[in-house]
Amino acid sequence: MSSVLPPIGGVDINGLIYRYTTEKETDADMKVTVGNLNFGGDGHLFKETDDWSGVPSNTITKSFPLNNIPLESWGDGSITVEGDGTVKNATVVYTFRVDECYDPQLNPSCAGYKKPIPKVPVVEVYNALEDDAVIGAIEVEEYEYPDEAEISEDDENDDKPTKIELGLMSSQNALTMFQEYQQGEMINIINLQTNIQPYYNSTINGGIYEDKYKMSEKQMPDNKRALRANLAQQLKHEKMVDMQYNK
Repeated sequence: MSSVLPPIGGVDINGLIYRYTTEKETDADMKVTVGNLNFGGDGHLFKETDDWSGVPSNTITKSFPLNNIPLESWGDGSITVEGDGTVKNATVVYTFRVDECYDPQLNPSCAGYKKPIPKVPVVEVYNALEDDAVIGAIEVEEYEYPDEAEISEDDENDDKPTKIELGLMSSQNALTMFQEYQQGEMINIINLQTNIQPYYNSTINGGIYEDKYKMSEKQMPDNKRALRANLAQQLKHEKMVDMQYNK
């Protein structure tokens, strides 16, 4: 059967149709049996016998509904003849269905489906302190000049600033810092005068501003229109609540 039906999981046989033609004498005894062995046990999983005794040659077609029998249970099929006669143009058709939930992981709608866990990528962490090249560079305590290069003591002394140069540098730095301080003070004084001076030059007229309107001491009447509107809204709200609970 594996060579007849697709070799995939979840295939069930739900029907069988066969057709053949007999060649025999009318008076001859003849029986034709169509069947499939039970792959997982003894006997036949399907078996049907047609008795052609005393019947002239003819063509027969039969169909049988089956109760979704798994493909793995079906053994080899056969058509056997007992008596005098032959069978020609024999055809056997198996109808099948594929159970999508045979493996629950094939369809998220199947019972027992489990959301697959994505594979966590393996990240290689680079540790610079374990790199031989980096370790070698860290362990170098003193720079080694090439053999061709020679450094004299005079060259080293030329790179050192003299006391006079250091003194000039200190005086220049102090003068520069003092000039920056003076500039900052001048700017602050100018800003202070600019911000305060307008207040001294402005003249504000004094006086007393008396209230123009006065509240009446009489008691104000209730707003009957507002009361009616609020009552109508309250009744409408209660009616809607009653409709919600089918009252």
